[in-house]
Amino acid sequence: MHYTVPLKTETADGFQFPSEFVGQYGVYEAVKHIYSSNSGLSNLLRDESLMVSQRYFAADLEKGIENIRSTFREEHGISDTAQVIFYAPGNEVSEAEFGVENVRKGVKEFLMKYSAPTSLSPKASPMDNFVTIISLHEGSDGARYIRDYLKENAWTGKVIFVSNVDNQHYDAMCASDMGIVYDGQMASSAVACHLPTMNLLKMRMHHQWYHDLFNRWWSDMNIVANNNISPELIGGEAWFGKIADSLAEIYVNPSARYQRIEKWDASLHEAMSYKKLDRSEV
Repeated sequence: MHYTVPLKTETADGFQFPSEFVGQYGVYEAVKHIYSSNSGLSNLLRDESLMVSQRYFAADLEKGIENIRSTFREEHGISDTAQVIFYAPGNEVSEAEFGVENVRKGVKEFLMKYSAPTSLSPKASPMDNFVTIISLHEGSDGARYIRDYLKENAWTGKVIFVSNVDNQHYDAMCASDMGIVYDGQMASSAVACHLPTMNLLKMRMHHQWYHDLFNRWWSDMNIVANNNISPELIGGEAWFGKIADSLAEIYVNPSARYQRIEKWDASLHEAMSYKKLDRSEV
């Protein structure tokens, strides 16, 4: 019902109700990139289509992702044992402004707790073994805001920047272990790249309530799967303590990534763009 009710109402923050579905193209573009890269899956790629399976789709994708992962890490000097955090702050200033400070503090708190020498664990990995990849859309207002922000605010640990040029962001997602993404097509692409992700959303409580009423979740991929597989940090939930704890949940559970892959396996093909939709007609 949420996507078929013809009435459109805009809130003070510029949100639109009903919203526009954006997830399907993110999945398609990411899977297409994985197929076309040095993944051994090019035989599944056609000029204007992809070949997918409802049963063993995740297993095929994982083979390609592992190849991309090893290549990217080698090119950027990242060891196989390093823990890599992927962060996509969004293309708009409002999106980047909403999340960057809490993400910066959340990553710092996570590193202080789980890396040596500040961790209480005697077996903690050194901080050099943790890397943050920040993905910025080339030429966007959000990218300019992030670069200006980081000139004044230091990021804890090693940082690598990537962009959408030559699909660097897809390669980076394949090479990462956990992700923080402002909700949108990037969140959908992260699912296709088998990246455990938390989604950040700037949303007022009454707007969130409407979405909970109609959809149960806000993220397009969670709606497709009808399951809260990728946690949603909405509004005040996206504070640094929650972000640090969410990163820790993935870090201390090595099988978390594969548990999410298993949950997505039956739903990912349903998020593909079967045809372009005419949004002028309901």
